[in-house]
Amino acid sequence: MTKRQVRARMRRMRAEFEEAEEETGEINLVPYMDIVTNIIIFLLASVINQVPLGTVNVSSPTFGGGGGGDQQEKPALNLTVTVGQSGFTLAGSGGVMPPIPKLPSGDYDYTALTAKLTEIKKEFSDETKATFNADAITPYDTVVKTLDAMRIYKDEKDQREKALFPDVVFAAGIL
Repeated sequence: MTKRQVRARMRRMRAEFEEAEEETGEINLVPYMDIVTNIIIFLLASVINQVPLGTVNVSSPTFGGGGGGDQQEKPALNLTVTVGQSGFTLAGSGGVMPPIPKLPSGDYDYTALTAKLTEIKKEFSDETKATFNADAITPYDTVVKTLDAMRIYKDEKDQREKALFPDVVFAAGIL
């Protein structure tokens, strides 16, 4: 074999090897995974800085302890405040109170809610728990304003804020 024939043969063998390698070779996924990981980290970091997060302090429901012997206790209030399309509904262990309708402007009447809860608090002064109930479509702003109206009121005598029902528990259906 001459040098020219050896070179030609080597070129053919090299071309056949490259074709065989292309057919059986694997794609290197590491660069693509690096890019996707960096994009995910970037998106998470940018979204966290864009979304303002707020917290609402609530307490989880608790079970009552064992009953005492001869003590005469008031029945539990089991106050529930429900936000509906037409306004607020207050219910307790004694029944359901007349609803508090929305204002003519279409806004919820938080002042009337606080006034009604203040009347209830006068009879059940030792009660601190209330259950909050709303639809999944209720705006977050309405939920926060309702919780604020349930927790504190301004005393007319000394103009100080006092607690109404600070231990608010979300009902099971709220998402």
